[in-house]
Amino acid sequence: GTGKTNLIFAWIGALAARYSPAELEFYLLDFKEGVSFARFAQGRRDPSWLPHMRLVGINVNTDREFGLALLRFLAEELRRRADAAKKHEVTKLAELRAVDPDGHWPRIVAVVDEFQALLAGRDVVAREAADLLEDLARRGRSQGIHLVLASQDVRGIEALWGRPALVAQFTLRIALPKALRILAERNDAAQSLPRHHAVINAESGLAEGNEVARIPSASDWETWSELQHRLWRMRPQDAAPARLFDGDAIPKLTDAPDFRALTAPEQGVPRNPVALLGEIIDVQARSAALRLPRAPGRNLAVLGTRVDEACAVLDAAARSLARQYPPGAARFSIACLDPDADPAARALYEDLAGDASWYDEETVPELMAEAGDGLGAPGASRTPHFLLLYAVDAAAAALAGKAGTRTGLEQLRRILHDGPERRTHVLAWWRGVARMRADLGGAGARTDQIGAWVALDVQGGELGSSLYPGSGGPDWYPRPWRGLYFDRAVHRTGQVIIPYGPSR
Repeated sequence: GTGKTNLIFAWIGALAARYSPAELEFYLLDFKEGVSFARFAQGRRDPSWLPHMRLVGINVNTDREFGLALLRFLAEELRRRADAAKKHEVTKLAELRAVDPDGHWPRIVAVVDEFQALLAGRDVVAREAADLLEDLARRGRSQGIHLVLASQDVRGIEALWGRPALVAQFTLRIALPKALRILAERNDAAQSLPRHHAVINAESGLAEGNEVARIPSASDWETWSELQHRLWRMRPQDAAPARLFDGDAIPKLTDAPDFRALTAPEQGVPRNPVALLGEIIDVQARSAALRLPRAPGRNLAVLGTRVDEACAVLDAAARSLARQYPPGAARFSIACLDPDADPAARALYEDLAGDASWYDEETVPELMAEAGDGLGAPGASRTPHFLLLYAVDAAAAALAGKAGTRTGLEQLRRILHDGPERRTHVLAWWRGVARMRADLGGAGARTDQIGAWVALDVQGGELGSSLYPGSGGPDWYPRPWRGLYFDRAVHRTGQVIIPYGPSR
């Protein structure tokens, strides 16, 4: 209530009014709940956007990975600029602009509001974020990358105050009324400030650097809208709206750029089809993509008890795969073994039309017999076949009996082991890790035939070293409508994804 949001608006507005989008870009991240910063991006109420804004992240208080993704993006941009500076034998951004006038070298201002949320705890996210912040603060200025960290209260942030070298890089301190720990330890000038004022200090908070300034009103909708519309009308012709990431919103598969880019080849079938599973929590709007070449282990397990989320992952995978094949060029066998998943599975079956077949608990042994025994038949590798199994663990009893030349579970294991090299892939949902292990042959069974998985409401420790490199499993704590995606062939660590919302 002391005007922090208003101060950020005033600062952004002043910079945007002075510099063109070619000279200045903003990346804005807000860890507190609220949508006040959404106005910088294109919206339903107001189609305009601030031309300088490249990223707006709101409602990310539970998505610390998004803050980490921003810092990784900035670190990569810093590396790119440093490499260009070395190539041109210069050291500063102004010099790089002079020797490379055709390059795109705007100054970048990254604003992280309530940044202490990013550094909370003693986990891998906080440690990597603190490392990146320190490096960016130390080396970024010379390459035109500037950080603005804002907080209501910075007390108790171990990851920050345990690093004096990091704190020392932030020489410009702005203290609003009653602010603590922002200025130097014995500088209490902020305690007597009236409202709408701030102490501006460019001397790392030392008292001799104090300047008191009045902050203009900038966050009012009409006040800001007038400035934004003026700048928007002046925008370059090729200007694109900022990316808006809303942690409370569920993305749609049909809006995903990666989904829209998928097409079927004019002749034949794709050599390496891709199943899209959800949106990666990242600066760019990217999809988590599972490649399904003819190689061992190219199967997917979805793990957990959340029906809607598990169905969403399988639905996105199937629809993205179907988009890459002409009608009749691929088979989709849908086996629904959980009544709660029936509406979602039925909708997928109906939309895939003639390319899909339907199975339930009574007929799923027939699917296992056909797919398993058919792997050795002549021409078995010609037509791609995708088995989408909803709550396959629920069919354990039905699969215990004979299904062709083997039991149903033996056929499932054979399909998982031998199928991918013959263009037969399993994308299955198990309602628990232990249930999946049981279907694979017990606690000691090998799991390498499951090349990729998405964990939903499964604790990291349950996954264990057989599914995740190292010991003890990933540092993963479940939360609603989020999953941890890991592909043995690609990832060193898991990716947090947001399952796409229902397609209907």
